[in-house]
Amino acid sequence: MGLTQVINVANTGLSATEAGLEIIARNVANADTPGYTRKSQDLHSLVADGQSMGVRIGDVTRVVNEFLQTELRGEISNLSSLNTKKQFVDRLDELFGQPGGANALDTILNNFTDAIQQLTTSPDDFTVRQTAVADAQGIAAQLRTLSTEIQDLRQLAEDSLAQGVNEVNDVLSQLETLNTQLTDFAHQTPPPDILDERDKLLGRLSEYMSINVQTDSIGRATVTSSSGNTLLQAQGDAVHLAFDQRGIVNAETLYNTDENERGVGTIKLISGSGGEIDLIQQGSMNSGRLGALIEMRDDILVEAQTQLDELAHNLALALSTRDAVGTAATSGAQEGFEVDLTGLQAGNQITVNYTEGGTEKTLTIVRVDDASQLPLSNDVTADPNDTVLGVDFSGGTAGIVAAIQTALGGDLTVSNPSGEVLRILDDGAAGNTDVNSLSAGITVTALQDDGTALPLFTDGGLAYTGSLDGGSQKLGFAARIDVNALIVADNELLVRYQSSPETPIGDPDRPLDLLNRLTERQMTFDPDAGIGQSSRPYTGAVANYGIQIVSFQGAQAEQITREYGTQEIVTFTLQDRYDSSVGVNVDQELSDLITLQNAYAANARIIQTASDLMQLLLQL
Repeated sequence: MGLTQVINVANTGLSATEAGLEIIARNVANADTPGYTRKSQDLHSLVADGQSMGVRIGDVTRVVNEFLQTELRGEISNLSSLNTKKQFVDRLDELFGQPGGANALDTILNNFTDAIQQLTTSPDDFTVRQTAVADAQGIAAQLRTLSTEIQDLRQLAEDSLAQGVNEVNDVLSQLETLNTQLTDFAHQTPPPDILDERDKLLGRLSEYMSINVQTDSIGRATVTSSSGNTLLQAQGDAVHLAFDQRGIVNAETLYNTDENERGVGTIKLISGSGGEIDLIQQGSMNSGRLGALIEMRDDILVEAQTQLDELAHNLALALSTRDAVGTAATSGAQEGFEVDLTGLQAGNQITVNYTEGGTEKTLTIVRVDDASQLPLSNDVTADPNDTVLGVDFSGGTAGIVAAIQTALGGDLTVSNPSGEVLRILDDGAAGNTDVNSLSAGITVTALQDDGTALPLFTDGGLAYTGSLDGGSQKLGFAARIDVNALIVADNELLVRYQSSPETPIGDPDRPLDLLNRLTERQMTFDPDAGIGQSSRPYTGAVANYGIQIVSFQGAQAEQITREYGTQEIVTFTLQDRYDSSVGVNVDQELSDLITLQNAYAANARIIQTASDLMQLLLQL
């Protein structure tokens, strides 16, 4: 090898060293840049005729652990979901308060119960009666306020979904652009900085939804959702997500797979050909921030509203229901019961307990005046063991009797002996079919002369009966509940249940009955509210249901907080591992810098020495 060749070889070393210095400079400059991965310069021996002729500079590459990267995206999606839910449930927990807290729901309900307790001993005291009215207004106001706050949170979730869908579309659009740019490098190594930008966008996308990613040989990404829907193709356009945002969300606006019944927005995937897939209906949006927002809007917050509605529903009916208990009735050998249904309101229930073939059965008959709501589901009542029969009472007595007779079958006899009396008798044969009891719960709407029951709470001024006509009256009732205006105007109605002769103002009968209805009357609460199970619904006094709600919300917030804390540790640990594998270590870069510095000096010294020798030869 001649001196000229030596100089040429050393020059390749200088060029390689300069390229390495540039890479180190870029690495150090971007040491704290989010999403930047450490770059390295590939070097190869330059061989000619079997002999190394120096060094050849290769591609700039990055080292990425794709397994860790895929795992990290999944954990980021989970963390984003839990973080979103935590923000909402923390707010819910704050709204409902801590058990026993001054402004907690259970405390305000207990204040009302205590006021009724005080009324039993001092019914003639104006101040005590006024306090009872004020505390009734307090629980009604609290239920309305909580309902408003819950619906505000649902509206926030709705608005956030619209924003999130826009973000997803923006990211998909940028990924589509990067795929197009990478196509230009079909026959060479793609620029690593473009791949970094691609991975940053995929990380952003995973915050909103769980994704699967595949890349081709030049780094173009194909992205699918966790359910298999294609969001972006390596050699194609990105899909577009559409969200029909609603400007008003309340207790009555719920998600429904029926477009005509749906009251909130849904996310649809719009393909390039114009095809549509409802991702929420498909069950695809169950992870990431979008999945959490859907769960909050359509499940967790709806459940919280249902708990308030269930409390308001049972509170109103516990105080206003007159129990009509059936009396024994016979006809020849047939035996059974009859009950007077005078005053039965839409939504009120008649209960028939009977034994058939040795099996005890319960039929719950619900008065319905809107035939379009029929037939009713068994879920209308909280009793898991009854059969529900909705009967259109607008058709008259004959129609009522016929409908009940059909439901009970031929072994029992249903009749209307007089007025509004319903009679049900057995078959007259011993041990075959027996009627065990017959009763009805009738909502009292009059303030006097109908017993000690009291319609203290109204539905925005209207009687509350739990009607199903035109839809469930219970739905959103907590947002409309109020105290009967006539009682607010005359608090003596808390005591005077009879007008002629007029109940003495010191009579404790009605206050005692009201207290019993609040603290002793056993109500069965709908398990759809999340308290109790479908097979074993929660049964208890209305006064105790408030603490159940507050405890439920507190436990839910605590559970999600624990899950978030665990997920945070998992995600951050994986993030540290990933960052360590791809991130820039400044100390290592400085160490490499010294190596390159020495190499550069050595190559320069070789060139200088070769040059000096050449000069010496020329002087000979």
